Amino acid sequence: MAIAQARAEELPRPGPLRLHGVFWNALGHGSVAYALTELFDNLPEDAVDRSLWFLGGSPMSPRPYFRPALSQFVYRALCKLRVPAHIQGRIAGASVLKALRPGDIVYMWPPYDLRLIKRVQKRGGIVVAERTNVMDPMGYDVLSRAYARRGMPLPVGWFPPEGMALNQLEMKQCDFIVARNSFVTQSLLDVGFPRDRIIEGAYGFSPSRLAAAVGAKRPTRLPVFAFVGLCIVRKGFDVLLEAWTQAGVDGKLLIAGHMEDDMREAYADILARPDVEYLGHVKDIAAVYANADVFVFPTHEEGGPQVTYEAAGCGLPSIVSPMGAGRIVRDGIECLIVDPLKVDELASAITKLAEDETLRRDMGEAASKRAREFTWAKAGEQLYKQFVGLRPRATA
Repeated sequence: MAIAQARAEELPRPGPLRLHGVFWNALGHGSVAYALTELFDNLPEDAVDRSLWFLGGSPMSPRPYFRPALSQFVYRALCKLRVPAHIQGRIAGASVLKALRPGDIVYMWPPYDLRLIKRVQKRGGIVVAERTNVMDPMGYDVLSRAYARRGMPLPVGWFPPEGMALNQLEMKQCDFIVARNSFVTQSLLDVGFPRDRIIEGAYGFSPSRLAAAVGAKRPTRLPVFAFVGLCIVRKGFDVLLEAWTQAGVDGKLLIAGHMEDDMREAYADILARPDVEYLGHVKDIAAVYANADVFVFPTHEEGGPQVTYEAAGCGLPSIVSPMGAGRIVRDGIECLIVDPLKVDELASAITKLAEDETLRRDMGEAASKRAREFTWAKAGEQLYKQFVGLRPRATA
């Protein structure tokens, strides 16, 4: 039976917080999987009984709390039969339910599962969803304009009506949703999700992972700008290349991340310029930040821009879109905010920082100080404090 929230908050939670993460995707090097494991790694050790459920296979960096929801035999058989991940998730959900106790928190990361959400709630569990991107209506609007700028429609299969409708049902069924920037919060409010069920927070960065770049002393030189992320329209990569050409500054643009073929073909002339260096996928991302003077990230749509926190932690001033700013920007000190649809605006920002070394250094120092509030250790501590007070919602 559900407990009224006002009443439950008066009662202490017996024993440690029991938390079940659910992630029906590969636990590899992707940014979503990385954020999830960093948050779990940084929860208070003795205060949380944590399990992170995944489909199967061999994770890239195993953790003691990893729990395969399918046996290796079943997982391999399903993969061999090419059973989609969301169908595998329905089968795997039985393992989560078997381990569930009333009052446990099930922390769901995409892809979500409406059936599992309802079954968890029926057994007295609390479902919290991590919203890694804005809701579909806002995403559709933002990305439609991004592609229209190039005279292109959205790619086939993006934002199907039935998928958008199902996603809204999934989110509205959850007890709470974690939003990592103000745009995610607004997109939830736009579809009618109650504000008092939104948990606001931020991602972070790891000073130890980026130790080679944290506190790096940058020499006086022609400025080096760095873009880190997927080289796609959604991240504003096309706008960046056009703005870099228009700015015509003396300096260099470093590009770190996988590039789609259409971007490579459409902007081959810019990518071939001597002042543009494409690095591809980079494992040692600290080296990129250490070798840069400015970070630039004009993304159109973002849930929680981890790279912005990383760049700030490494002492870089940033040029970012509003969504790319996340929660780190305060009073416009650490970043220059630009409209990712306006090439002229981005080009002007590039020129401004290219020509003013003192401004670059001042903004970089401010960013470094501000970033101390956004480490993964602080993000994990904040998440624990937010989760430990949650109780099942009252039902009508």
